[in-house]
Amino acid sequence: MENPGFTVSLMIEVGLRGGAAAVSVLVAVLLLSIRPLRFVTIFGALFLLGAAVYSVVAFDPVHQMLGVWHIPLKLVAILSPGFFWLFIMALFDDAFRFRAWMAAPLVAMSGLYLACIPYPPAQEFSKVTQFIIALSLMGHVIMLTRRSLKDDLVASRRQFTGIVAILVPFVCLAIGIIEVYELLELRDRIGTHAISALMFVVTMGFALGVAGIRKTLLPEASRPARTAVSGHSAADRFDLARLEELMNDGAYLHPGLTIGELAKRMNMPEHRLRRLINQGLGYRNFAAFINDHRIEEAKRRLSEPETAREQITSIAFDLGYSSLAPFNRAFRQRNGMSPSQFREKALAGV
Repeated sequence: MENPGFTVSLMIEVGLRGGAAAVSVLVAVLLLSIRPLRFVTIFGALFLLGAAVYSVVAFDPVHQMLGVWHIPLKLVAILSPGFFWLFIMALFDDAFRFRAWMAAPLVAMSGLYLACIPYPPAQEFSKVTQFIIALSLMGHVIMLTRRSLKDDLVASRRQFTGIVAILVPFVCLAIGIIEVYELLELRDRIGTHAISALMFVVTMGFALGVAGIRKTLLPEASRPARTAVSGHSAADRFDLARLEELMNDGAYLHPGLTIGELAKRMNMPEHRLRRLINQGLGYRNFAAFINDHRIEEAKRRLSEPETAREQITSIAFDLGYSSLAPFNRAFRQRNGMSPSQFREKALAGV
């Protein structure tokens, strides 16, 4: 006679894993349906597909049924933390560009996993190293979320940042439990259900967060900082005029200026100023708003013959930058050339 306890246990396991997989695939399809495709939607979908694959492949009956085919599927699952990390980087950086070094964690985790196939004794070292890589990526995710909370102007994205702050510890806990169970080859029901429940919580949290921000995943073309303000309420037009006056008076020159400090100078709540800059001027990030003003002032100074001998480092410090590197990066991003090249071109006919 079949053990009723075993049947209930199996139903719980199938329900949790099946639910996690179904939700993951559904949201992955939702992300991939957004046009045009961007890195942020691709990486988010890959993370969810990896989570879905792991939910199914790590279930013993399915694992045994797949045979050697579990190898490529397990690889997709192992790379999930890397795709989650890339998704967060692309989400919080509207000017995100994928660079070769960003593939390093994915390559490392793939190599560690595949090396164990011809040489099984390396499995313990491989799993521990993969665990360290995954935790390092989650640590960087926490750093990115903290930075985003400080500068982000998109309300729904800030709410998602809060979800990520809660989600990351669960991801770390899930990774830790999974690695310990696989290393020690444990198979008790409580531990298995705990892993399944954690996966379900993580995928549901991620799905709810993505559903809330799907309309803000793709940045709209930002309007210039001094656009016409037609269509806004009288109060917003008044506040935008006050904000422009503060900027014209050089508020952006203050080193390390935060949105909280600017809100105090405007005598308004911080959340209201965030909404004003985002909806009134089209900016999604406070740093971009400040940098636009600083770079415009830099272009003016670099174009004047009277300041032709002024050191570029001195200009960067005068504009509120703490070092030359972020100034050069912001300038090149907006003008496609370095400050030195811009000065040479601007003063060529003088």
